[in-house]
Amino acid sequence: MKTKKVDAIILAGGLGTRLRGVVRDVPKVLAPVKGRPFLNIILDNLHASGCVRTVVIAVGHMAEKIIEIYENNRRYGFNILFSREEALLGTGGAIKKALGLVKTDDVVALNGDSFIEVDLPDLIGFYRSMNSDMTIVLKELGNASRYGRVYLDEQQRIVAFREKSAEETAGYINGGIYLFNRKLFDGVEAGRVISLERELLPEFVKGLVSGYISLGKFIDIGIPEAYGIAQEYLKEEAGQGPAKR
Repeated sequence: MKTKKVDAIILAGGLGTRLRGVVRDVPKVLAPVKGRPFLNIILDNLHASGCVRTVVIAVGHMAEKIIEIYENNRRYGFNILFSREEALLGTGGAIKKALGLVKTDDVVALNGDSFIEVDLPDLIGFYRSMNSDMTIVLKELGNASRYGRVYLDEQQRIVAFREKSAEETAGYINGGIYLFNRKLFDGVEAGRVISLERELLPEFVKGLVSGYISLGKFIDIGIPEAYGIAQEYLKEEAGQGPAKR
């Protein structure tokens, strides 16, 4: 059965302060990996999925450089729009603002500075079968200390989040992809500076938030150490049959 298409929001407005030592003149989503902007890898995967109607890129810091590259781009099988923040609104506020350009009821939001292999049609099917308010893509790591941990029950419902800790323990982490019904953000005040991770998710999890576990590659280029290995880690072209859960 053909998957009903969704609109996507890519969070690309952050300052990228931790990466400035190695990437100075472009926003971090445009940091070069394999000779092309990192954002291309995310867009390539959305295009390969065949189930994205429109992509809204939430831009802020160095917005002009992102818009210049993608506003007239004809490479992908979807429209690209821009939600521009004059003052940064945080991840939650950025999604709220970008929803003004979204037309579908179900929406996928992605961090623009991380990549996780996921079969998007499979993710959408899982989300709808769970009848969730939101589904978050998770990745199991042997050391989750840098990211904080996500806790699931036996039905793959997320029950709690734990902040970053120096304790080097294995566990599930938030992979930075969220699939949700747009009504979930109805109670979020427009124009408010708010963090999705720190403020909204602990509230959303009081409802039904499910966790979809990816078995594919994951990398976050937000720090120099991770960015330094991205060239080799993402050696194979994106979009070549991402692993299912």
